[in-house]
Amino acid sequence: MGNNYTYNEKPKDFLPIPDEYEGKLNNPACNFSLYSPRMVKWKKDTEGLKPSTDTIEKQKVFFNKKNFSDVLEKKQKLQSGYIEEMKKSGLQTFTIKAKTISPFITGLGSGHPTETGMILDRNLGVPYIPASSIKGVMRLSHAINIANGRKEVPDSELEKYFGTADTKQEKQYRGQIVFLDAYPLDNVQLKVDIMNPHYSKYYNGENKQPVETESPVPIKFLTVEQETKFVFYCAFMPLDPTDKCDENEIQVMFDTAFEKVGFGGKTSIGYGRFARCDKEPNPTIQNNTPKSIEPEEKTLEAGEYEATVKDVDTSRNTIEFLIKEKYNAKRTNCSKKVIKRYNKKDKVKIKIDGKKDKNGDYIVTEIISN
Repeated sequence: MGNNYTYNEKPKDFLPIPDEYEGKLNNPACNFSLYSPRMVKWKKDTEGLKPSTDTIEKQKVFFNKKNFSDVLEKKQKLQSGYIEEMKKSGLQTFTIKAKTISPFITGLGSGHPTETGMILDRNLGVPYIPASSIKGVMRLSHAINIANGRKEVPDSELEKYFGTADTKQEKQYRGQIVFLDAYPLDNVQLKVDIMNPHYSKYYNGENKQPVETESPVPIKFLTVEQETKFVFYCAFMPLDPTDKCDENEIQVMFDTAFEKVGFGGKTSIGYGRFARCDKEPNPTIQNNTPKSIEPEEKTLEAGEYEATVKDVDTSRNTIEFLIKEKYNAKRTNCSKKVIKRYNKKDKVKIKIDGKKDKNGDYIVTEIISN
């Protein structure tokens, strides 16, 4: 195995793979879907074996040295050709282009030695959005669009596009919208993001209740950079050849998915948001958008904003905020007196100077009120 060591030596990071494979995987031409789960160094400490803390950074560097433009161009030609053939056969087809306006995570909980995986195309080695994931997001988006104030939408109203969900029904129908996997339009780059679990011993069962004496343990994970363009393809394949879909209804589904629901993981805190880059925002979705959700902005200008307290870190004297339910902001070096005033989900007014820290969070210059 690569970098072997014996127990009477000082522990070193090691790779649990043969040396000859290490050399092949380190080749710049190596497929990242092969590299990612295998090139993880491990270290032995008092708690046992753990992945090396610099693994994610090294994987980002390895990936970003590649240029996927050529292979992605071929993939897009293949998919667009398939959609064109469906169109020639008389089917209604849709090609939607959108770009990420927040970090995008695909398959954060998928199997990986670091426990922070990413869904990668097996052949291309690039992040993508599986068709099954797109279908689930679109189904929820359609339900939101037709809810009209109702808390629940019956499956019967979703069957036309997404089929029957209840296998016990006498008659079952397949969904009439077919989605293809969504791939980046051009070269894609990754960046490292961090989450800070504050009560790890409580979550793993060591403590019976969460306590403030625990120090947060930063966990790094890979995300797709903002401004990455993706192409979404789908077609309406009717059960009855004479049936047609409402094209505007499909467009609004995508708008809702991009602006309200999001794709991938951690969408509840603003990840996975997209903006259409093939047309102006659909007026229907704009008219139906609640006042609390405003059009996406690339950056926030300096000024005062309503915000929600996202987290209070007493060990680092830091308060994190969420502006407009999608922009992260942070106030550092808070006094203990200030820290005690705030709790998660408190509504406050804050002031920012428009600048971001190294983690991409807006810097809060003043907490005005709560």
